[in-house]
Amino acid sequence: MEQMNPLKIGATIASLRKARGLTQEQLAALVGVSGPAVSKWETDASCPDVALLCPLARALGTTVDGLLQFEAALSDEEVARQINALMEALPQKGPAAGEEELRQLVCRWPGCTALQFNAAAVCDGFEMFFPDASAEQKARWRAFKRELLERVRASGAAAYWQASTIQLASLALAEDDPDKAQTLLDELPEHPGDATAVRALLYRKRGQDEEAQKLLQTQLYTAVSKAMSTLALMLGSEKEPRRLEKMVQAYRSLTGTFGLADLSEGFLVEAHRKAGEWDEAAEHFSLYVDQLLSPLPRPDPDLFAPGLNCEKKSDDVFPSGMRRMLLDGVRREMTDPELREHPVFAAAVERLEESV
Repeated sequence: MEQMNPLKIGATIASLRKARGLTQEQLAALVGVSGPAVSKWETDASCPDVALLCPLARALGTTVDGLLQFEAALSDEEVARQINALMEALPQKGPAAGEEELRQLVCRWPGCTALQFNAAAVCDGFEMFFPDASAEQKARWRAFKRELLERVRASGAAAYWQASTIQLASLALAEDDPDKAQTLLDELPEHPGDATAVRALLYRKRGQDEEAQKLLQTQLYTAVSKAMSTLALMLGSEKEPRRLEKMVQAYRSLTGTFGLADLSEGFLVEAHRKAGEWDEAAEHFSLYVDQLLSPLPRPDPDLFAPGLNCEKKSDDVFPSGMRRMLLDGVRREMTDPELREHPVFAAAVERLEESV
């Protein structure tokens, strides 16, 4: 992978030089170097010596920060662009190159809290895309995630402090440290306030109705997603069939109403498996695989656009890493011979294997 060069400022030098009407030779004379040296700077074949940065900035009518295009932090839009680009290329890059690129990206903007917070989520992406990675690699990714979240917490940034605290508590539980998780959770406010309604009213008071609508649509999506996550946690531990059925109905009602992904078949697989109902377990597993192989649904635009991007794309599918994780889980945990030898279950496993 190409090494990042923080002093690739050739285009900036060339642009500023031309704006001041200088030739390469004239700029070279002003800072005491040769014409070919300036040519090499502008093509990024070499970098100006550190001692020349101040004279060069003065000659070009800028500051050293301007010359180096210094940014203390990225905009939220740029953070999203950089993270999305890295995630999209991750399967092709591989775990080692992807991790190195992520670390270098964070190092380039060490004061950007938004980047650190989103980079922590990429660490989870490594495990999803590369489930066969070594225990050492996975431990390193989790340690890097913890380091990033701790930096976010230490920054005190209101937008990310609470979320980073919750994620650190989750990591502590995963590492069998309930005392640390308790300490972190105890720092959270018991009844956090939500200014969404007031902000929406403020937008409307100023005649910014579209901004108010976008804000409320985003808040609605967050609330529905939270309700689905809560139901998923309840489904994972519910044993009473009647209550389980009601929870699945509630989950499906949310996904159907709001146009979100319905993965409820997965919960029913486990429930029937535990009850020894092999025909039902196999049938629900087959439906679950079909869901993962189907186009990824997009949020209902009538409810969420323009606050969210609801545009359907032909290549919108569930991540292959998600299907691989399911396949690994099936091979590792679903060892019941009555299920593994069931023709409906076996056919579904074969479709899943072909998809990854």
